[in-house]
Amino acid sequence: MKYLIRNIRLFVIVFAALFALVIAGVVSQSSRARTTWLEAAGENKDALRSRYKTAGKIISADNVILAESDERGQRRYAENRELAQAALHLVGDYTHNISNTLESLWQDRLLGNSRGFLNQLRLDIAGKGLLGDDLLLTVQSDLMIAAHRALSDKKGAIVILNYQTGEVLALVSCPTVDPGNVVEWKNIPDTALFNRALLGRYLPGSTFKIVTSAAFLGQTEIDRGLTVACKGKEPLMPGGVFERYIMKGTHGTVDLEKAFTTSCNHFFGDVGINLGAEALERAAQAFGFNTGLALDRMKMAVSVCDIGHGDLAALSWASIGQAGGADIECVTPMHLAMIAGAVANDGIMRQPFVVDKIRSPLGSVQTPPRSGDTVAVTDRETAEKLAQMMRSVVTSGTGKNANVKGLDIRGKTGTADITDEKGELKTNNLFAGFIADRRTPIAIGVVLEDSASGSAALVAGRLLRLAAGLK
Repeated sequence: MKYLIRNIRLFVIVFAALFALVIAGVVSQSSRARTTWLEAAGENKDALRSRYKTAGKIISADNVILAESDERGQRRYAENRELAQAALHLVGDYTHNISNTLESLWQDRLLGNSRGFLNQLRLDIAGKGLLGDDLLLTVQSDLMIAAHRALSDKKGAIVILNYQTGEVLALVSCPTVDPGNVVEWKNIPDTALFNRALLGRYLPGSTFKIVTSAAFLGQTEIDRGLTVACKGKEPLMPGGVFERYIMKGTHGTVDLEKAFTTSCNHFFGDVGINLGAEALERAAQAFGFNTGLALDRMKMAVSVCDIGHGDLAALSWASIGQAGGADIECVTPMHLAMIAGAVANDGIMRQPFVVDKIRSPLGSVQTPPRSGDTVAVTDRETAEKLAQMMRSVVTSGTGKNANVKGLDIRGKTGTADITDEKGELKTNNLFAGFIADRRTPIAIGVVLEDSASGSAALVAGRLLRLAAGLK
């Protein structure tokens, strides 16, 4: 009897070991199959389409589905057509015709292709081993739709974010198109697949006066009570800045506060010349220029401040965000919102993110790893002074179109003249702003291409009103 019990125990142990090896083999084979599918997807779209039959969902912060695979295994995008178009550059397409998107860069999680052995084993036992993880985002569907409507038929981009946390609440680029058109590769408007919000590099125009002001406030060589006599349409010096948008007259004699409110080119051109290119570049660096930035796994173009390669007249233009010649200045719409957010957040620029949580097929939720909370830091006293001046811009200056009753909106307008590929002069309109109330810590960056009017400020005011929950 004793030998029989021993043999039974031995048999159980051997059987358990063999069973574990079989399970491990099945899981390993499943993992290899998924890897093979994924590798083949780069060349074989049919294989990728097949794999996405069980891919995870992409869901907005207000629980609206932006992408899912239905019961027939078809990959579907937002049911609301306008939302699907608004979210295109963020969500992407499962065929990866747009590469810098969630569908492309997070496919390892959406396809369940990066799980550990034990995690995959639990899912296999539960019969959910081939299901992908869901991405739970920070964006809000109503803000995405509203931003899309605000851009309408214009080319440009809008980014709205929480400046205390870095959560991206909306990210829209236009022109855009239905995701289905991208999948089928038909009827795609020119530049509709280009993500202007993250990759568009725009002359900052007068929004750069935030940087020039920060450089001025952070130095001790020049009297902070400096005043400059605005010369209107007369250049500051031969080839230097002048007031392009004053119909007649001048701004008069202005100090920093008045110059910022009226966006006086003469004042900031004079200040830039006296400070020098290195001081301006240092201030720009403190606001994240010349720094590699990203939105989770998504790439962002680098905002650049590389100036001082020309004469003093050229430096005066760089000081107002209108660099030319060998000087380079550019900013992305995302970075524009981050700059406004840094001013609002006592000089601390938060790292933006859009993937809030990852949910497994079994319902467990985890926070994805992040690269850090802080991107750049500006002196707090400087940020507070900038915030005060940005309030005057909205209440009585160039950004009055952004003013909303009941909200403490602050911002800076910008116009940037560019020459297009046909040699024609175009004017882009920009706005960087925020709500000062810490109960609604929201910042915005708006860029409208070929729009000389003050419409970017108007767009910002309307969207900040919605984001704050006002009717």
